[in-house]
Amino acid sequence: MPLNSTPLRPISDDDITAYDRDGVVCLRNVLDPEWIETLLPIAKRVVVDKEDFGLLPTYPGRYMTRTVPEVRSFVFNSPLAEICARVLQSREVRFFFDEIFAKPPRSQEQTIWHTDRMGWPVAGKMVPSLWVPLSPIAKSDCLECVAGSHTQDIRYWLFSPNARQMIKPPDRASHPDGEKLRADPANRFLQWDMEPGDMLVVHPWTIHYSHGNGSDDWRFALSVRMFGDDITWAPRPDCVNLAGVSFDEMIAGEKPRGPLFPLLWSADGRRDGDADFPRGFATAWSAKRRDEVNYSKTFMELQKKEAAE
Repeated sequence: MPLNSTPLRPISDDDITAYDRDGVVCLRNVLDPEWIETLLPIAKRVVVDKEDFGLLPTYPGRYMTRTVPEVRSFVFNSPLAEICARVLQSREVRFFFDEIFAKPPRSQEQTIWHTDRMGWPVAGKMVPSLWVPLSPIAKSDCLECVAGSHTQDIRYWLFSPNARQMIKPPDRASHPDGEKLRADPANRFLQWDMEPGDMLVVHPWTIHYSHGNGSDDWRFALSVRMFGDDITWAPRPDCVNLAGVSFDEMIAGEKPRGPLFPLLWSADGRRDGDADFPRGFATAWSAKRRDEVNYSKTFMELQKKEAAE
């Protein structure tokens, strides 16, 4: 039986209103759980077994669409892009990149309060994170968002590797203080119990955070980022680097296009297949270097250091 290529249920006006109001919406039962069944074993092989899928040693859970057929099929053939377009009310949606988030059983590791906005080398607001749990997730272990925080035009200083090598400019705010956020009765916090087939659409300006994992099993979620109608290049040196495209190629004011950013859905039916999308990376590395580099550990250390500052 083929997996669904359109949402299992229509995206409702209430879904669109919730996203516009809160900067995040939890969409129930929009993906065929069989999609998730194809992805969960991959997550375990990448993260737990550390199997070599030819992924970048510095980002072992990112850009999986390049080398992992199951993730590639999900990005190009699932209803993910149409769901994104309908929530954003965008006439086109292009692929940006994918990333897996994982926390081991009974983990106390926390991802600090932050927004994604300044990590991306673009202008515009239509670059959400599509957060897809790969197993049931209890509310206490789910991503947590501050409702309505996407309406605050604050350019937070991100903890990207590039930013960590720079001095924070005076016009950039430090990351939000989680304790102050919770102490303010005006803030409304959103979390959800989630099942395979559900997903979150998170606005790039929304303040969010991730607790540890209180369950007895790994917590996996696949986050896919996409570009909507209003996105144009706006490269800055503190942004996250993107595999295969340099800042020199990001022409400010131009829309992302080309084989690295395929059109996944459009209102008039146009879309790109995956024939021109890369299958691998422009560089090569030794197995020894792959095993020596542990970006996940470095990333957690950077977060802890940032939180202490």
